[in-house]
Amino acid sequence: MNRILIASAIATSLFAAPAFADCAADFAKAQEALKTAKLDDKGQAAAKDLVAKATDASTKKDEAACTAAVADLNKLLGAK
Repeated sequence: MNRILIASAIATSLFAAPAFADCAADFAKAQEALKTAKLDDKGQAAAKDLVAKATDASTKKDEAACTAAVADLNKLLGAK
């Protein structure tokens, strides 16, 4: 039983790490796109909030929150 639990924990961490790395890479791309984006004051405020959320999620290693914030940021920027 313990072997199954240990194997499950290892498998979960192996699959989660690459997904989080993708979020970090997508976040970096979004931040680069943000540097040249032309947003009004409302858009700038929304982008700043989303960057803060993504940074916080990244710090906490919360993959789902990071992915959601980066997706919203890309949507705001009109990026894919």
